[in-house]
Amino acid sequence: MAYVKKTPSGTYQLCIRNRLLPKTLWATFGSKAEAESYGQQLEALLKQGIIPSTLLERPMPKQEIWTVTRCIVEYQRHSALALSEVKLLDTIQPQLATVATGYLNYDWAESWICSMKRDANLSP
Repeated sequence: MAYVKKTPSGTYQLCIRNRLLPKTLWATFGSKAEAESYGQQLEALLKQGIIPSTLLERPMPKQEIWTVTRCIVEYQRHSALALSEVKLLDTIQPQLATVATGYLNYDWAESWICSMKRDANLSP
């Protein structure tokens, strides 16, 4: 079932409810004719059992949590690095084994650099 209503801003909203759609469809159009035309076309497709692919819900890909160690390993695998860079990355990798990349920000980086300089005496 489709119906069109006028919004306070002067646009037209089309609402379509159908058992084939995963949820109620709302679409906004500039004119009532456009809204009705789209509604009729969509209802005709739905009566035939055809669901446009743009209206299907796609599952969200599961987001993986990467650690800094995993980033370092992938970087080393896909890049040609100088021996000095490999040694440097191998030195800092154990310290960052459990740090998730989502946790990284400027404050974290600043405190980590300070700790490397003061605690580990790794200043240049």
